[in-house]
Amino acid sequence: MRVAFLGLGRMGVLMAAHVLSAGHDLVVWNRTPGRAAPLVERGAREAPSVGAAVAGADVVALMLFGPDSVREVLAEVCAAAPPGTLVVDSTTVGPEAAREFAATAGASGLRYIDAPVAGSVGPAADGTLGVLAGGSQGDYDDALPVLSLWGAPDRVRRVGEVGAGSALKLCVNQSLGVLAAGLGESLRLGADLGLDRELLLEVLGRTGYGWFLGQKRPMLDSGDFSATTFSVDLMVKDLRLAVDAAHASLPVTAACADAAAAAADVASGQDYAVISAHLADGPPARR
Repeated sequence: MRVAFLGLGRMGVLMAAHVLSAGHDLVVWNRTPGRAAPLVERGAREAPSVGAAVAGADVVALMLFGPDSVREVLAEVCAAAPPGTLVVDSTTVGPEAAREFAATAGASGLRYIDAPVAGSVGPAADGTLGVLAGGSQGDYDDALPVLSLWGAPDRVRRVGEVGAGSALKLCVNQSLGVLAAGLGESLRLGADLGLDRELLLEVLGRTGYGWFLGQKRPMLDSGDFSATTFSVDLMVKDLRLAVDAAHASLPVTAACADAAAAAADVASGQDYAVISAHLADGPPARR
């Protein structure tokens, strides 16, 4: 199979590597040069443009920043990819955008599924991501051999028609953003009440924050959030997508989005756990 993989960020470069490991023909493109080097060393071909990357492709995989970047790149895909090409969009874009992109692809004779992933760089490297796919049953069946390259066998699933995968992914990331912000305020509350931080973290680790602390406690203890698995910038984008996608207001999510944006202003590119630290150590509470 010839696979064109567009977008070699922190996750994309790891996901694309599994295409090579499976013996497929891989062509890659990234807006910023330099990211393709480890893949090219293993046999991938780096294309100078989107059009060159998708020419002759059976599958085009997208792993970009958000809806605006997909909209721009998809226009170039539609102009150059052969009719019938399957576009697998693993970008977190939201359900409305996913349906828009399916219509854009369909107007050019292409097929489209939204297939965002659940998990970060560890599962991406291991090929054990969760995949939440939205699209027709036929398109999903055709995409499954590619999705299974980076997804765990029991975690790749079709969750509905186009847009369903993106909707579910927004709920997943919204929950993570709220956890990060809530923990930060719990730590701030404990500090204001004079509690020992180690004791507080130990006890909070036995509550609903347990999973989050299991993942992020070393960052919180060291104050070093540079070993990014999911950036605070992406969390800002996804929380705002969630707020925009909802029919009713989401005041808690909106407040978390604002907190994430404030953290991103001073810690762009760092792990989203920095939201917790920003809220825990922020300005003194009003008295």
